[in-house]
Amino acid sequence: MPSFILNQRVVSTEESPGLVLLEFIRGTACLSGTKEACREGECGACTVLVGAKQADGSVAYKACASCLLPLGDVDGCHIVTVEGLIGEPLTLVQRLIVENSASQCGFCTPGIVLSLTGFCLGSSSLSYEEAINALDGNICRCTGYVSIRNAARALCEKLAGTTVVPSKRLDSLISSGVVPEYFRAIPDQLSELRSAPASCGKDAVFVAGGTDLFVQKPEQLMEKSLCFLSKRRDLDYVRVDGGRLRVGGAVTIEDFRNAAPVREHFPGLREDLLLHSSAILRNKATLAGNIVNASPIGDAAIILLALDAGLVITAAAGAKREVPLAKFYLGYKKTDLACGELVSEIVIPLLPAGARYHFEKVSNRATLDIAAVNTALRVTTGPDGVITGLILSAGGVGPTPLLVGGLEAFYGRKPDAVTVDAIARAAEAAAKPIDDIRGSAAYKKLLAGQLVRAHFAAPRGEAL
Repeated sequence: MPSFILNQRVVSTEESPGLVLLEFIRGTACLSGTKEACREGECGACTVLVGAKQADGSVAYKACASCLLPLGDVDGCHIVTVEGLIGEPLTLVQRLIVENSASQCGFCTPGIVLSLTGFCLGSSSLSYEEAINALDGNICRCTGYVSIRNAARALCEKLAGTTVVPSKRLDSLISSGVVPEYFRAIPDQLSELRSAPASCGKDAVFVAGGTDLFVQKPEQLMEKSLCFLSKRRDLDYVRVDGGRLRVGGAVTIEDFRNAAPVREHFPGLREDLLLHSSAILRNKATLAGNIVNASPIGDAAIILLALDAGLVITAAAGAKREVPLAKFYLGYKKTDLACGELVSEIVIPLLPAGARYHFEKVSNRATLDIAAVNTALRVTTGPDGVITGLILSAGGVGPTPLLVGGLEAFYGRKPDAVTVDAIARAAEAAAKPIDDIRGSAAYKKLLAGQLVRAHFAAPRGEAL
């Protein structure tokens, strides 16, 4: 029986753990401020805050799309809807939205309020840039976005001087009117909740982020036994060990993006993963989930292929095996994953001396769209400037994420215009796309070559 705090009220429900939170909020709790629209996590109208108790006793809040968030995944959490921020006077975020005329019809406004409030609670810098990133999943049909950005900028100005340590920020946010006083008691109240035991039987469906799973088959999952990997603290880590970056299978895209070892060793990923999806999805989607989903165009899978990543796969009985990501995909939506196994760890070799990495993606929208084609490149050059290592991956050009073969032929050559053009043509030849809604096969082949040229044209500073 999932138990959680909904705004100020403790909730224990016998609803299916697979019921999405949006339906519970609107249909059972009768809170209509959380809006239903796309049901795919694209519009942000259903945004809520999810607060989870941390080891230090604080509560970390993240803005999430409630239309893709199952009840079982919020067991033991604090859920905040716009009703949980209602009072007199208006919260600081609400007041700045009013003062900057950042709302017209109001349908999208609750989601914007929650996203900006989540930014206040969780941002590591409280910068305007991070405020805009926090809003990248909120679509507004009425205002344009200038007035919303103005409200975000005014918010950052009001927060100047606030500590940049999120876990020590709550008192100042309460005093400045960002969140109500009752937030102060939430950590103790969460400690008193009786969470449901993990259900991970042999027939259980593993749920990591669920951001694609609950788009594809929410009704079927209502009837299934679900095992929520977000509850597996042993799978929640990012660390450097023996020249490799090791990432637990429950780590979200956003936590990975912001992890100190990633910032140090793969700084380019911080910007690249903004293209993966919006904040309300990155806060739940996982690297492992993106891999197991086996989409031939998954951004994280394409990036990790180029970085020569490997997977640690754990069976139900605890036995482990290691598989290179390059050998994990067996066909369209088919993987080297047996029943009961899960990807428990992703292992990424640190870049050797002389190596650089770069990612490119072409899509109709920058943040909220599947790519037409995406490619990633890792190239290593020696002291004399010749190529000593070359890995090129591409998505959208075949039934599985593609690792372009035969690139050893370019070792010993300098990456001049002639060589780059030849590598681009090799990528075009390896691509076997089909015509679909994202473009013709001919267009995608052309893109594959052009993106290779873009990799080599990128300033070296952008690669690392």
